[in-house]
Amino acid sequence: MPAARTTLNARNLEALGAARLAELLLELSQGNAAAKRRLRLALAEGRSAEEAAQEVRKRLRTIDQASTFLDAAKRRTLLTELEGHLATVTGSIRTEAPAIAHELHWQLLELSEGLFDRSHDGSGSLSGFFQRVLEALPATMVAARPAPEAAAERIAEALMECNGYRQLDRLVGLLAEPLGREGLEALRGEFRARGTPERSAVMLAIADAMGDVDAFAGSFSAEDLRRPSVAAAVAERLLAAGRAEEALATLEGVDEEGLQWLGAVVRRPRIEALEALGRRQEAQGERWQGFLEDLDAGLLREYLRRLDDFEDVQAEEEALDRALAHEDPAEALDFLLAWPDLRRAAELVLRQPHRWNGEAYGLYGPAAEQLEAGHPLAATVLLRAMVSFALEHSRPKRYPYAAQHLLRCAQLAQRIDHWHDLPTHQEFEDDLRVRFWRRIGFWQEVDGLQMPSHGPG
Repeated sequence: MPAARTTLNARNLEALGAARLAELLLELSQGNAAAKRRLRLALAEGRSAEEAAQEVRKRLRTIDQASTFLDAAKRRTLLTELEGHLATVTGSIRTEAPAIAHELHWQLLELSEGLFDRSHDGSGSLSGFFQRVLEALPATMVAARPAPEAAAERIAEALMECNGYRQLDRLVGLLAEPLGREGLEALRGEFRARGTPERSAVMLAIADAMGDVDAFAGSFSAEDLRRPSVAAAVAERLLAAGRAEEALATLEGVDEEGLQWLGAVVRRPRIEALEALGRRQEAQGERWQGFLEDLDAGLLREYLRRLDDFEDVQAEEEALDRALAHEDPAEALDFLLAWPDLRRAAELVLRQPHRWNGEAYGLYGPAAEQLEAGHPLAATVLLRAMVSFALEHSRPKRYPYAAQHLLRCAQLAQRIDHWHDLPTHQEFEDDLRVRFWRRIGFWQEVDGLQMPSHGPG
């Protein structure tokens, strides 16, 4: 069906004719500074890339010099404008005048520091915009083809002067390809000339971008390499370079005390190194141990995939029984639900129904949803835990959710025949009303819901 002639679309507006559209645009832009700027930019774009660049440059300079605080409304308006400038720079200007676009692109990126200073970017919208500016920069640099030394100097200046909020941390990695080895060497020289330590984040990023494993590893002292996180980072790069023996030696030098807390950090590169060296049985042992310690589902799947037929079935059963007996019940529940093994998850919940701390609503809510179809009693235990926690700790913000949980308990009760020493739903609710009758806000929420009539439960 064709659109009505009054529908706002390009075809209907074109039918008005250029003169009438011009009148309307002038009328709509009266008293609207942002609209006027957009129209001026469109006119400049129509004449030449240089004139469009002049409009953008002038506006970016004004924004950079401003000092007023940007509240949420002002920030939204400004971001809309900046998105338009980014589109112009990476569109018509980059196509017709790439060198000018390159300069403007940097000018746009360097606004970030001042704008972060002038606002609270709680929503992340400002950060997200400048990440898009950053990600568009390599294409602009390729189009402009700046001299490697000049590009390196510009990057170094930006990282030294405009990265107070870590918004440019990805710059080296993103620009590695257009910079090339010559540019990266020049960039390394820029930072060395400024006295930047070899182990600084930017020097490590340059070493990474150059694929210089020895420079990366050499940035750390022997003591540093005893830390699991550092050893793992070095080992991963050695493995990528095909140096598995050195990677394994690096990992084996890790401090034993550190492994107690961060053993999982070194486990995957260690497994990869053992596999690369043909030590597959040892790699399997690492996978099994990693599963036992951390209930890492990925490691267990890798372990089972490498077993012979039928062996994997027996090993999976043993693994799931081990998970059921794990020392951390919350971790065990999370694992069993994700595997999934809902029968064992329900068994875990019902083994000690009073131990579940209802504060972990991020786990218990989804867990109850998964369990309620086939295991309504286990789901009820978790729902009750969340209700009890909200009332015992007087958490008014949770009352609406707790009331919904109590309603769900009442609904599930209709499907539960055996309560296994647990209070029936009626007994549970009666106990809550006696102990927490003062939680008026909660009971108002409950009374506002349509509770099912109590049956046997």
